[in-house]
Formats: sequence, C-alpha cells, structure tokens
Amino acid sequence: MTVAAATSWRKLPSFSNFQIGRKHTIARTFTESEVDAFGYLSGDLNPLHMDDEFASHSPFGRRVVHGLLTAAVVSRVHTELTGPGFACVGQELRFLKPVFIGDRITVEVTIVGKKEAKRILIMDTIVRKQRGEAVLSGLSAFKHLRLK
Repeated sequence: MTVAAATSWRKLPSFSNFQIGRKHTIARTFTESEVDAFGYLSGDLNPLHMDDEFASHSPFGRRVVHGLLTAAVVSRVHTELTGPGFACVGQELRFLKPVFIGDRITVEVTIVGKKEAKRILIMDTIVRKQRGEAVLSGLSAFKHLRLK
C-alpha cells in the first residue's frame, strides 16, 4: 500500500459535497468463472446457477447469474460514487429479470435524497442489460461517518 492510499481516507469529503442528482455508472460482463467463484464463496450452489444441464431444463433455459452477484456490483458503484467514509444502513432491491452469463450490465446509482440531520444519502439504483432491459432496481441509504 502506498502512503497516498494509506492516508487518502483521512481527508473525507464533506457531507455537503454530495448533491441530489449526482450519479455514477459502470458497465461489466459476467463470466462463467465469476459465477462459479461467487457460488463457492457464498455457498449458494443452487444448480440453477452452477449446473448447465439442470439450468437448461429450467424455465430460463440456461444458467442464471446469482442475484446477489449483480447486487455486489451495485455495492461497487455505491463505493465509487461516495468514496470512503460511508456505511450502508439500509437497502431494498427488486430482482426484475434474470441476468445470464455473458450478459453486459450497466449499473447506475443516483443520489435522490439527503437527510441532513442524520447525514444519510438516499440513492436510487437501476441495472440494465445490454438491450436496455431493467433487471434490478432499488433504493439504499448510506450514512456519512465521523471518524475519530
């Protein structure tokens, strides 16, 4: 770790710097090895996610990416939007459609509200597949921390 990386958290942005409407977006594609690794790491070995043959007989016709793997990318976008110094205090997600191995998703998180007294940001999330189809949506609340 560099000295700059080790000390960057010491200069946290002020809560007032975060304005309603500020957003951050990333895009990524899920690979088979990522889905497998997530399954083993999380212990979610449901054959719908892990077994090609089983999944081919499901209504989806193929393996489905774990919903929480998609949600993990949402967490990354939250972190990139706020930087250090925030902690998640609430989240509601709706899984609207399946994401498949090889799908490219775009995750967009937007600050839609602020609770000044409690130093909480409210953020809206939308995740879309490559053709614009919404696959996940939700709201989250992140508290701005006061470090000692």
